[in-house]
Amino acid sequence: GEGIDPARPALPGRARARPRLEPDPGMEASRFGFQTAPAFKFDPTDADLVAHYLLPRALGVPDPPFAHAIIDDDPAGLPPADLFAKHGHGGSHHAFFLHTAADAPESRERAVKGGAGGRWRGQKASVESVTLVHPDGGELDIKYRRSELTYERDAGEGEKKGEDGAGAAADATGWVMHEYQIVSPPLQATVLSRISNVREDRQPAAAQN
Repeated sequence: GEGIDPARPALPGRARARPRLEPDPGMEASRFGFQTAPAFKFDPTDADLVAHYLLPRALGVPDPPFAHAIIDDDPAGLPPADLFAKHGHGGSHHAFFLHTAADAPESRERAVKGGAGGRWRGQKASVESVTLVHPDGGELDIKYRRSELTYERDAGEGEKKGEDGAGAAADATGWVMHEYQIVSPPLQATVLSRISNVREDRQPAAAQN
């Protein structure tokens, strides 16, 4: 696993691997409550999310660092575009949500509770690890489950459904959710989700109908 110093939380960084100075649209760190220059983005790695954002919350650390970057809400409470709009992320490329395992059952399909509905459909899952390195040289291996789901809209009236019951427009939403749960030590009760949209159209579902 990747070595991480838990005493040094991941801060927003400048865009990498792109020979340009402008920020990545929708990832500007200022969208997530960071007081940084426009050239900085908030795009943490999986290891950073687990070590610096999920672990403190799972342990119940009071006043966890950078809590402003993570939203306390059920990611399946609304269709993703409406959920983003509810929390002021209508133009964001991604957003981060903290919730409980009760909101993240290990079923392959998860219905969206409000709004226009739809469903999150599980695609794949894996167990990864990150090594926390203490300043005194001690190390702790953290294992976490990373699950990938895609959002599908319900077929509207008159729309044809596929053999698996998915709506005709299901493949066109562009919404992807990655969920993170710490499995060793056993801290599965707290879940952190990153929801991203790979499309430019991020209008609320009500505006898409």
